[in-house]
Amino acid sequence: MSGNGRSCPCRDPLPPAGGEGRPAGVPVGEFTHLWPPLLLVLFFLGFSLGQEPLELAIGQWRALMVSPSLVGTDALAAARPAGAFLNAALLGAVGLVIMRLLRPGKPGYEVLCLFLWIGFGLAGKNTFNVWPPFLGVVLYARVAGRPLRELVAPLFLGTTLAPIVSQYAFGVGLGGPGLALGIGLGLGSGFLVAALAGHVYTLHLGYNLYNVGTAAGFIGIVCAMTMRGFGLENQPVTAWSTAWTVPLTWLMGTFFLFLFLLGLLEGGAWRGWRRILACCGRLPSDFIALAGWGGTLVNMGVLGLLGLAYVRMVGGAVNGPVIAGLLALSGFGTLGKHPGNCLPIMAGVFVICLPKIWSPADPGPLLAALMCTTLAPFCGRFGAVAGFVAGALHLPMAMHVGQIHGFLNLYNNGFAGGLTMLVIVGVLKGLRPDLLEEPVLVRPRPPNAPLSAAPSR
Repeated sequence: MSGNGRSCPCRDPLPPAGGEGRPAGVPVGEFTHLWPPLLLVLFFLGFSLGQEPLELAIGQWRALMVSPSLVGTDALAAARPAGAFLNAALLGAVGLVIMRLLRPGKPGYEVLCLFLWIGFGLAGKNTFNVWPPFLGVVLYARVAGRPLRELVAPLFLGTTLAPIVSQYAFGVGLGGPGLALGIGLGLGSGFLVAALAGHVYTLHLGYNLYNVGTAAGFIGIVCAMTMRGFGLENQPVTAWSTAWTVPLTWLMGTFFLFLFLLGLLEGGAWRGWRRILACCGRLPSDFIALAGWGGTLVNMGVLGLLGLAYVRMVGGAVNGPVIAGLLALSGFGTLGKHPGNCLPIMAGVFVICLPKIWSPADPGPLLAALMCTTLAPFCGRFGAVAGFVAGALHLPMAMHVGQIHGFLNLYNNGFAGGLTMLVIVGVLKGLRPDLLEEPVLVRPRPPNAPLSAAPSR
């Protein structure tokens, strides 16, 4: 891991192996890298069917479709595990089909987008409210004349604003007009997040991994402030389930361990993971192209297990939002996160809780400890002490910015991380602008390049 503003020591992908013209460990099949999200769908579907008869699970899932879904929503509290996990599995199945049709050619982005798409199916997204923001991005692509596969990140991650749809359709008591209002606002939010995401990057220069979450926070502010003018005020969600912590710990622990062990079966897994650990992780840095499939799977599994161990160590519950946080931690193991640049930030969140009024096991600090790792590139670039300080600064932001955007942005920590880096980057630019003049770790794969092609150096 680099520190003191030095460049990352590994800037190029692994060399082609065996004369095949592809990085070592990258799957030959064009869609082979999508099997971890597929495995996650199967895990979730199996868990759902093991909890209740299918008829009851479908009834719980239907109830979830017409319930509000602000930040902090725990689908396990709203629909019980059977309906909640069925919802997440259905989202995942549809997402996999869409990703296969789009063929973005960006394996790291594809995996993490699907992990968040599925994970937040337990914490605010459902098979109704994701489609207006999704279609808003499709509309933006048509208006801007851009191929949709170039917009895979806002297309899937822009559904962080799905609560806009559910809240105004079902949460404010407007009936039919509310449904039309929610869908219309959802379409507009998707359009705007696609338009703004690229510009928001200039605020944090790639040191905040949840870039779409930052853009969505600003859109949520505009929407919430406008609706407040009509007397529509959103209240925070308080439901937080704890009853299923033990079985969900086993479920997620098994899944992450499976990723780790399968990574070890790939050739060059340890060599690839060591290469990942040497990188700062600044956007965009596709670890699959950089270090191979085996090393990336090991990284994803280790991150998930570390996050789960932290949750249980501090006495936290494992429920819908926590699983979403764990999958965000593991999913970005393909695009910027590794233990070396995540643990110091998590330590900062934990330590800053000690003299304050929050407990590390409380919902806000617990989720912040998992998702503060959005700042991992900053820690990777400037060292563990800088990461610790960034984590300590991030927690107060995360605990209060939800009120600003009316709890409409599910990636609340992405917005908090963006604001944290806005302050830090601004200070560094004023003091030592040369520290920030670091080229991107890995050049993005050309949109038309097949997965089997060797990335450009």
